[in-house]
Amino acid sequence: MRRILGVMALCLAAAGGPALAANPFAPAITVNNGVITQYDIEQRMKLLEALGASTDLRKLAVQQLTEDRVKKQAAKDMDIELPEGAIEQGVDEFATGRGLTTDDVNHVLEVRGIDVQTMNDFVEAGLLWREVVGQRFRARALPSEEDVDAALEERQTRPQEMLTLAEIALPFAERGEAETEALADNLYRQIARGASFSNLASEYSRSPSAERGGLLDPVPADRLPAAFRTQVLLLGQGQVTRPIPISGGLALVKLVSIGRQKLPPIPEDQIPAAREELRQQLFSARIQSFGQGYLQELIGDALIVER
Repeated sequence: MRRILGVMALCLAAAGGPALAANPFAPAITVNNGVITQYDIEQRMKLLEALGASTDLRKLAVQQLTEDRVKKQAAKDMDIELPEGAIEQGVDEFATGRGLTTDDVNHVLEVRGIDVQTMNDFVEAGLLWREVVGQRFRARALPSEEDVDAALEERQTRPQEMLTLAEIALPFAERGEAETEALADNLYRQIARGASFSNLASEYSRSPSAERGGLLDPVPADRLPAAFRTQVLLLGQGQVTRPIPISGGLALVKLVSIGRQKLPPIPEDQIPAAREELRQQLFSARIQSFGQGYLQELIGDALIVER
């Protein structure tokens, strides 16, 4: 059925019939009873680009939008609704997790021509899915005291993954947003052609690390904000992110090296806090794993039709 409908649309377009692609708000993909339009895809691509995504933007946008439709349908089936103000709070949480303010996010949306509803839809799907996964898997994901004991012992004895990063921080206040974006893109292209990241950081970066060619002190991988960590760990050693939003500007980040280092012992008075942090990390990792497996089940069962 999926393939037949796709072929029919192509034949109609070739024969001079109704060209669905000409209307950006016509269905491009349906996921069960959920519609994804060409406008939805283009808007998500812009959002992904603003967040520094460097892979096939259209493919990633379609994948995310398909998952979002399935997530929202799962929430509807479970009669889950978000309380008033939850989306606004979710946008604020999204911004904070990236070192930004809500005003920063809104500014980026405006400059890049991204509809506020696009961001709201993105956040809403994530919040609804959090509730779905929490209701279904919270009890199974909660770690026992023995699990926390084992994690603490590992934390005390096993070397941790450490990342050495370098940055080029470009504040909007110095040049304005348009010129800063143009400069960031230009620096990224220069680096891709072999220019020295260190030299460019020393010249253009406005972070204190500029004195060291942008080099930062090694940091445990699990201490990076989740969204930022995801982008960095997709890099190979020596590779650089595309310009990514930071509070009040943009940054390019280079993964200089990945190593392992044994951390100093946790002081006795800090062990309770460390246990609670480890408990949350274990819970988050487990519930994310359960949720990803459940999402793949739902997508496998969904009727997905390209128009």
